[in-house]
Amino acid sequence: MIWLAGGLLAVVVLQTTIAPWVQLGQVRPDLFLLLLYLGSFKMNPTQACLMGCLLGLYEDALSGAPLGLNAFTLSLLGHALVRVREEVDQNRLVPHLVLLFLTGLSAGLMTSGILAFFGMGRDFGESLLWIILPGAAYTAAVGGLLVFGSRLRRIVQVTL
Repeated sequence: MIWLAGGLLAVVVLQTTIAPWVQLGQVRPDLFLLLLYLGSFKMNPTQACLMGCLLGLYEDALSGAPLGLNAFTLSLLGHALVRVREEVDQNRLVPHLVLLFLTGLSAGLMTSGILAFFGMGRDFGESLLWIILPGAAYTAAVGGLLVFGSRLRRIVQVTL
């Protein structure tokens, strides 16, 4: 679990320093979700649920969102990711990208739904079109680079 503390520290630093520089419009990659995704392949459902709750609380504290909003969302997604991981081929990029996109989409939809329930959200169509879908795609692209970046480097070195 030392990797969790190091990963959390790295994500907090990157989310607060680097992420605003790579922001496209109002969309930035969700590094907390990526850490949960990467960690879910090493955990059982209960551990992933607790990790999601911890990551969500940190994300809520940094983003100014209502405390518990992302904690609830990420804990549910952590549990679901562990359940789905047996179906994902570890050596292929496309299943990882699809799962990352669907995870980002689910996180955005759950967050938007919870905010709408409490009367705090934006218009759903506008949020879906301009924030949720691009955010899920951006997170999936960054996650794909993280998951397969070392393999890509080896392929480029071999072909050169």
